[in-house]
Amino acid sequence: MGSPEHDQAFHLAADHVNHGRLTEALAIFAQLTETDLDDFGKAMACVNAAIVNDKLGRVDEALRWYDHGIRLERPLDRFFVALRKLDYCVEKERLADALSSVEALVASGVSDLDKANACLQAAGVSEKLGRADDALAWYDRGIAYERHHSRFVVAEHKAAYLAGKGRAQESLALYTRIAAESSLTEADKDRVRNNIAIVKGQAS
Repeated sequence: MGSPEHDQAFHLAADHVNHGRLTEALAIFAQLTETDLDDFGKAMACVNAAIVNDKLGRVDEALRWYDHGIRLERPLDRFFVALRKLDYCVEKERLADALSSVEALVASGVSDLDKANACLQAAGVSEKLGRADDALAWYDRGIAYERHHSRFVVAEHKAAYLAGKGRAQESLALYTRIAAESSLTEADKDRVRNNIAIVKGQAS
């Protein structure tokens, strides 16, 4: 990722963090972004700077560092920082920022399964905002991404969401479709069948 001097700087900054010397660590990570370190290394320095700012209670500054890292990694066709930012926005309940992050990710070259997971997070954010229709739309977008890869994580979450909204028949129809997929493991089948039984019990 960089020279021995850069590695030493990362290790020193990590030691500062471990001993609570956050300001000193932050200064090193910021300095690393101004060196001849390669862009991926600079992006990692940005992630670390974001983490330190979060420890200091500076959420807006943490987001600024994530955005800096995203700008650095984008020409490399990397999405590590972008995915970290999305997780951070959800964790901090920065809901508008989270949805913006999702939109950027689904428009990017990140993998379909990462897009599916981003859509799943967007569905959860939309529900927190009281936008049930938007949540369902995000579930459907995620299902479209994951189905090409014989994955059904988003589909199961949508089925559970429908059940929680009292829409048992729609939930059962989706669970039944999932249960018929040939790519499911036996453990997957058992879980889906159990959920079908639960929804039927709640509906009766």
